[in-house]
Amino acid sequence: AKFAKEVNGNYPVVTDKAHVHLIQAYHPLLFLYNKTNNKPTIPVDINLNDKQRILVISGPNAGGKTVTLKTVGLLQLMLQSGLLVPVHPDSEMGIFKQVMIHIGDTQSLEFELSTYSSHLKNMKHFMENANGKTLFFIDELGSGSDPNLGGAFAEVIMEELAHKHSFGIVTTHYLNLKVMANKVPGIINGAMQFDEKKLLPLYKLIVGKPGSSYTFSIAERIGLEKKLIDKARKLVDDDHFTLDKLLNRTEQDLQHIDKEKA
Repeated sequence: AKFAKEVNGNYPVVTDKAHVHLIQAYHPLLFLYNKTNNKPTIPVDINLNDKQRILVISGPNAGGKTVTLKTVGLLQLMLQSGLLVPVHPDSEMGIFKQVMIHIGDTQSLEFELSTYSSHLKNMKHFMENANGKTLFFIDELGSGSDPNLGGAFAEVIMEELAHKHSFGIVTTHYLNLKVMANKVPGIINGAMQFDEKKLLPLYKLIVGKPGSSYTFSIAERIGLEKKLIDKARKLVDDDHFTLDKLLNRTEQDLQHIDKEKA
């Protein structure tokens, strides 16, 4: 109860089915850290249901993809452990029989596994054991291998998990996964917003569209030499770069519309 008071914990509407509908959800530790430092914490709204079960989050590094993923996972475990959670009380949370998590690097000398083989080993476990009562979280799906080959495997993994009717959140930079999320029923795109003028992440999740990785913008932000950035730009496949720029522009336009609406 004391902890709930500290993190503004609430009792959401709990239903006995696989369902996630979070309104104004906070990562409790981030909330406490920001409260101590008098900083605002930006809440997240997420809805996973029968029609949209898997959310693919893209967007820039340090933009809040992993924090969003961890927020949903942590709140689910807190709720199922009997704790009040920092969400709006109108939020609806279901009960899951399994929570599967793959975050960070699990390479191990003991098991002679490389980053990618440990990643695949976990994915194998996910695909074999997932079902309609599973909630999974995969950070940087497919990373650690050749982007084309890793991307192809990532698609297969995601399709299999969708086929098993499991619920989950995946973060990625892979372009093919963003495209796939637009085509496969049950999978949707989401993006972390980024202010390109100030070159700062906005930590705000927008569901329904993929995001640009803002690779070059971030390179500019940290002060990398302009001629090196231009050189890298020339090396990028034209189509790929044009698509990223298009995502980029769409995102900025949407932010502008949101401001006007507000």
